[in-house]
Amino acid sequence: MKLSPVDICLSHDWPQYMESHGNYNNLMRRKPHFRADAEAGRLGSPPLLEVLKKVRPSRWFSGHMHVKYEATFKHADQGGATSAAASSSGATVKEANPDEIQIDFDDDDDDEAPPQQQSEPGPEASSSQASSSAIHSRPGASETKFLALDKCLPKKDYLEIIDFPAPLDNDPPKFTFDTEWLGIVRATNQYLSRTKRQQSLPADNVLRPLIEESIRWVKDNVGENKDIAELQSFSMTSPGPDPAFQESNRLPQ
Repeated sequence: MKLSPVDICLSHDWPQYMESHGNYNNLMRRKPHFRADAEAGRLGSPPLLEVLKKVRPSRWFSGHMHVKYEATFKHADQGGATSAAASSSGATVKEANPDEIQIDFDDDDDDEAPPQQQSEPGPEASSSQASSSAIHSRPGASETKFLALDKCLPKKDYLEIIDFPAPLDNDPPKFTFDTEWLGIVRATNQYLSRTKRQQSLPADNVLRPLIEESIRWVKDNVGENKDIAELQSFSMTSPGPDPAFQESNRLPQ
């Protein structure tokens, strides 16, 4: 079964090793406290790295680290496997321009990134480590453009506007339920853990037929790409701001 390609992924944390696929030296100059975690393979999320290599979106956006950072993750031809270090993976790390003036506005003491969880080296740390994912690699982008933004404060790089092509038949735009995702959620619901530990998903030969069956169930009982407005309606549940506050262009805090 081949699932549809994914164009955009959003996550709070970065995928593991993403720092090695951009201007690593510049990042370490701006965030020197990242170095220990980066060298130990603890910077970023190992599960998100596996999602990145399996799904292969064209764009990936994250936050968490409180710094703007751009990178390009080039997917290998076979299985999306790349190595951790830029020197061994062939990932291009842009050399810093010696004439470039770096302005760091990180003058606040609370800008330290949240501590990274201790974890074993991720899939890229060892080429012989087998993946536990039950989702096969599927055709996707040959490279993923990664962008992380800073926190929303004055003089921070927290906003960037990017244009994406839109389907010609989606005017005006509308939200729809994704048929494949509903099928995946239905098939894997029985494996959802409500404890601290998430049990491993079953092997491909077990999970794939469940997903295929669930997708067929969704198509028969829910419909394909059903408009959310058919099932959910949004309405005001509390009064709006007091007109008195609108005169001063301030809302109550």
